[in-house]
Amino acid sequence: WYCDPYMRAGVNMDQGGAIFDLRPYVAKLHWPVGIGTPPVQDASYPFLMQEKYRAGYFTHYAGEGTIRSAKICHNGEEVDLCLCRTKAHFSQEGRNRILTLDPVEIVFSNLTVKLQTVITFAEGESNIRIDRNILSMSDPDADVTINEYMVGCYGTTEYTEDMSSLTLGVDGQAIPYEYKCRELAATSAGEVWCKLPPIDTLVSMTCDGREKKGYVKEGYAFSPMFTLGYTGKLQQKEVFTTWLNLRKAD
Repeated sequence: WYCDPYMRAGVNMDQGGAIFDLRPYVAKLHWPVGIGTPPVQDASYPFLMQEKYRAGYFTHYAGEGTIRSAKICHNGEEVDLCLCRTKAHFSQEGRNRILTLDPVEIVFSNLTVKLQTVITFAEGESNIRIDRNILSMSDPDADVTINEYMVGCYGTTEYTEDMSSLTLGVDGQAIPYEYKCRELAATSAGEVWCKLPPIDTLVSMTCDGREKKGYVKEGYAFSPMFTLGYTGKLQQKEVFTTWLNLRKAD
């Protein structure tokens, strides 16, 4: 777990270092509870991701529960890092608290990839940096595609909240949330984002990587989660870096 005044986050090494819980404390919500208030008994701070309430990777029928992970793809084959169990080592450099994950080996039919993830939390900052480093490949000249994604859905319980006030965007393009499974994408996108007025939060992803393309996806009635993500290319010894950012919406 990581917690500071701006966020609380949980990282699961049994799911390849996926972030399974994220609370946007940066919004500093006024959340009264008790008799005479709408949430008479529910004093929980709203989350953006929570695997127990919003079905993490292993429990969701389509593998799209609320979670922050990445997929590695090659010649039509795809492996989600959620399936790559690992361990991690903690270190601190100044204000940076760093989780360095043990490398995982991803085996495709004609390619083996050794990948290491490093997750950095900067004290007093409302962002999470994730570096994916290709340490080696069985074919040093091969390319793999990476898909860094966050699936989110705000709330405090397992029941779906009304998402119709949300807005999804890629840089300056935006769509209001209407449960229509629409997508936006742009090559070299500077930012992909979702604005959530009910919890006064704007969550976004930014990226530094080769051939990066940013995208957002809208959910539908029976799977209302939104998706933010970046795709790109990686070769041996290259690094693909993303930041998951939180800020107060207003």
